[in-house]
Amino acid sequence: MADGRTLIDLFTAHGTVWLGHRRREVQEALAAQLDRVWITGGHPTPAVDAMRATVDAFLPAGYTLASLASTGMEANEQALRMARVLTGRNEALGLAGAMHGKSFATAALAWDNGDGLAIPQIHRVAAGAGIDEARTLAEMEAVLRRGRVGAVYLELLHATSLGWEASTDFFRGVRELTRAQGALLVCDEMLTGFFRTGPRFRFEHHGIEPDLIVFGKACGNGFPVAGVAGRAPFAPQPRMLLGSTFSNNALAAAAVTATLHCLDRLDPQRRVQAIEHAVLAQLGGLAEGSAPRLRGAGALWVLAFERAERAEDCARALHRAGVCVGHHGRQLRLLPALTIAPERLDEALAKVAAVLHERG
Repeated sequence: MADGRTLIDLFTAHGTVWLGHRRREVQEALAAQLDRVWITGGHPTPAVDAMRATVDAFLPAGYTLASLASTGMEANEQALRMARVLTGRNEALGLAGAMHGKSFATAALAWDNGDGLAIPQIHRVAAGAGIDEARTLAEMEAVLRRGRVGAVYLELLHATSLGWEASTDFFRGVRELTRAQGALLVCDEMLTGFFRTGPRFRFEHHGIEPDLIVFGKACGNGFPVAGVAGRAPFAPQPRMLLGSTFSNNALAAAAVTATLHCLDRLDPQRRVQAIEHAVLAQLGGLAEGSAPRLRGAGALWVLAFERAERAEDCARALHRAGVCVGHHGRQLRLLPALTIAPERLDEALAKVAAVLHERG
């Protein structure tokens, strides 16, 4: 920091710096690409070709990369356009409390901006802690039966809504509904992907197969990049309007390729399991009971507070104690890097536990 203090980072820039700050392999890949070409406006480059091969090899069998985007919001917009073309339907459905971006459309999928604006073609169904899953499924089915919804969006672990995650039965029920009603299932793995919660993608934990996967944040280790992938026999079409001015540029491609190659060598599932064990060892008591204050998995954890003021107070106290955490509303978010040293993680978690004991 500017004042000479050192912070233990449990925020990692909204979870983007997944392999840690100044990761040498990513630095070197970007520097090398800077000496070649930065951006070609969609014309093919070896960097993009190499990235596509690397991403396709990383994705679960049967999926292929459609396009890179600059942000997760843009990738979710691309997935919406893909679903409209593939299904011939113009409507979409999301669950309240999720986060798919802050554009007009992506925000409408998940939350009310409080400005009175609405998109008639986008439906939002109530979901979350305290809401019966059967009720949510029934409301989803009622909308889907009209035959106009082309895409159903899921964020499997609500990282901005107190860490809520539905049951496996619920997610499988959604998958059955979308198949029966002719809609595509889009899984937004922006935060949960790339082994952050244990498996490669969170949907694999629940045993479902989406039609489209949206990913980002971790995949460029801090470089602004996201993407969308589809299941075979998916094929990009001009009407999908994939890409934009800065999407699929050579620098982003180099960052993604280097990040995935590095991730492959780090044994991520073992490291994530160790992070989860450390979190539960220090804070596990908060995850118990009918109304747990701690929710999450792997290297993604959310601490809930009764009031936003208390959450902010704890975030400030932790910052003074030398720990950086995410703060939003009445929650704190812990997103340690995959490569965090175990002793640094234990030190940070001990400070979190102490602050919660004093102030939480």
